[in-house]
Amino acid sequence: MAPSLSALALVTLIALLAVLPRLVASQPIRPELLMHQLRNPGVRVGIIATALLVFGHFAAYTFVSPALQKLSGIDERYVGPLLFGFGAAGMIGNFVAGSALSRRVHRSVLTIAVAMTATMPLFLLLGQTAIGGAILLIIWGLAFGGVSVGLQTWMIRAAPQAVGAASSLWVAVFNLSIGCGALAGGIIVDALTLQGVFWLGGGCALLAALAIGTARTNDAMR
Repeated sequence: MAPSLSALALVTLIALLAVLPRLVASQPIRPELLMHQLRNPGVRVGIIATALLVFGHFAAYTFVSPALQKLSGIDERYVGPLLFGFGAAGMIGNFVAGSALSRRVHRSVLTIAVAMTATMPLFLLLGQTAIGGAILLIIWGLAFGGVSVGLQTWMIRAAPQAVGAASSLWVAVFNLSIGCGALAGGIIVDALTLQGVFWLGGGCALLAALAIGTARTNDAMR
C-alpha cells in the first residue's frame, strides 16, 4: 500500500509541476499581515465558519466506519465501497458548489453549512438501517464536498486585495481543525458515546451556519 501511495504522490507532483503556472507573490506574507486580516469582518467569519465546519466534520467522520457498522448495521465488507461513494459524492459536491458559487457566494456557503447541520444529527435518527445510513453518508459527502471550495471562495471575495494572506490563514485553520476535530472526537467516543460525535458535528455546523447567516458581506460575496 505504501509504495503505491508514494508512486501516486510522485505522479501527482509531476503533473502539478507540468500543468500549474508559476505564481509570483505580490508581497511577502509576514505574521503581522496575517493578523491584519482578522480585522476584516468577512475574513473573521470565514475563519470561524471554517474552524467550526471542519472541526465538527472530522470529529464525526473519523468514526464513520464504526458508526456504519454499529449504528446502521452495515457489514464490514461494504464499508470500504461506501467510503468510496462518500468520496465520489464529495467530488460531485465540489463541482456543484463551484457552479453555485459563481452566482451567489453567501447563499451557497450558507446552504452548505445548513446541509452539514442537518446531515450529521439525522444520521443518528434516520441512519439506523443499512439503506438509511448509506443514503445519509452520500448526502453528507455531497455537502462536505462543497466546504473547501465554498469557504476558500468566501475568503478570496472577502479579501480581494490580500488573497495570499487570507488564503494562508484559511489553510492553516483548516488543517489545524482537522487534527483538533479528530482528537475531540476520540475523547468523546472514549468518555461518552459514539453518538456524541454526531451531535457535536451537527452543533458545530449549526454555529457556523449562524455565523454565516448573520455576516455582513460585500457586494462580491452576495
